[in-house]
Amino acid sequence: MDRVIKQLAGKYKYAVAVALLGVCLMLLPRGGAKRETPDARGIVQSEMEATLAAFDGVGRLRLMLTGDAATQRWTGAVIVCEGGDSAAVRLELTQAVRALTGLSADKIAVIRGRP
Repeated sequence: MDRVIKQLAGKYKYAVAVALLGVCLMLLPRGGAKRETPDARGIVQSEMEATLAAFDGVGRLRLMLTGDAATQRWTGAVIVCEGGDSAAVRLELTQAVRALTGLSADKIAVIRGRP
């Protein structure tokens, strides 16, 4: 019996080695792209909100950014601020958000309101 096992092990040793290697590879953790955590996105949004609120004429401000988790890209922005009725303020805020997020102007809304 031992001789038969030794003969089979010798005959199929490469097939067994490849099968074991495949199992080991399947057990390894998957790497992939590093995903931004929701906390990191919230921190970025808070920092942007504080920066935008420092602009002259803006007043109190609230920023909401939306994003696509699969592509890790911002998809839209809404800014509600006390100075949102001023064309100059709207332009400055839109340009700043465009520079920080890469969004086009049509994906950014600046609205006058009470944040």
